[in-house]
Amino acid sequence: RTDISTTGDGVPFGPQQVKGAELAVEQINDDDGINGAELTLSQRDDASDPTTSAKEMTNLVKSEKVLAVLGPTFSNSAAEADPVANQNGTPVLAVSNTGPGIVGDCDYPCDFIFRDSLGEATAIPANVKSLTGQMAQNATAAVVYPADDPFGESSAQTAQDALDKDGVSNAPLRIEQVINLVRNRKSDSPGLVFITASSGDTVAEYITQLRDAGYKGLIGGGNAMNSPLVARTAGQAGEGAQSAAAWYAGNASEENQDFISAYKEKYGEAPDQFAAQAYTGVKLLADAAEDADLTFDDLAADRKALKSALEKVDEETPLGEFSFTPDHDVSQPIWIVAMNGQGGYNLVEKVNP
Repeated sequence: RTDISTTGDGVPFGPQQVKGAELAVEQINDDDGINGAELTLSQRDDASDPTTSAKEMTNLVKSEKVLAVLGPTFSNSAAEADPVANQNGTPVLAVSNTGPGIVGDCDYPCDFIFRDSLGEATAIPANVKSLTGQMAQNATAAVVYPADDPFGESSAQTAQDALDKDGVSNAPLRIEQVINLVRNRKSDSPGLVFITASSGDTVAEYITQLRDAGYKGLIGGGNAMNSPLVARTAGQAGEGAQSAAAWYAGNASEENQDFISAYKEKYGEAPDQFAAQAYTGVKLLADAAEDADLTFDDLAADRKALKSALEKVDEETPLGEFSFTPDHDVSQPIWIVAMNGQGGYNLVEKVNP
């Protein structure tokens, strides 16, 4: 089952996640299912609301008695919903939760929670390292995030810590402050503006405002910058804006190119990172289920068996060679990409785990 945001702030991400998951289910069932058993997918929209997400999770694990859950879309929703699943011994595979505390060091028991979404604690420092290598000597950085955005704020702290580690002077500023510095050509205008936000629309808006104000420096950002919808909205203003992605369309592996071809054939459009992560998540769950020796008559035991099998996953996926770390986080390549100004991305570099 999936708990994915297809309305609200999740619109740039959730619909593509559903499509990726549906494609994977179709392929698995066309290939005789899971040891002959057909896989079913039931979508729940949490409307990008953490409280709704927790309610949907409760219904899925207690009333519908699902074997596992894919989602939810947002990290703040996961913080409300995942404890429900964990208390009921139900595996959850997060396919776009990049915030801290999702797996590993959580504020609640999270031993049944996994993710195939590259965490900001890993992605942002990799991106910062690449960006700081492009900065002029003694240039400074501004880290920008919206007010009342907890995910943006926590990601901003990750970016500041990474900049500090790389020896770059930086400060958290509001977008209006940065624009004022640029328009007045202040000597302390930043050489890098790093944007962290949960909303893709906000990211595109900030990029456009910066370029319209005459900013010519580097722009970096977090996971929200990886949606082609953001790249299309930013348009030419987005050219060069750089992020660290879990997936890159130009990855020439057979698994990735087969996924892209199948997605285009089914939907008539190209997939994005969020579709790739959801597709991969379903495939990982299915492969683990095949190895788990499920009984289909003891739900609690089957959930535990699936958890154990997920911990042993190690295979080539559209994301690259993939396995879970001991704390259920990702071990995969990091694809550093930059917007091309035409709604797509170019590869800057590949960072292996």
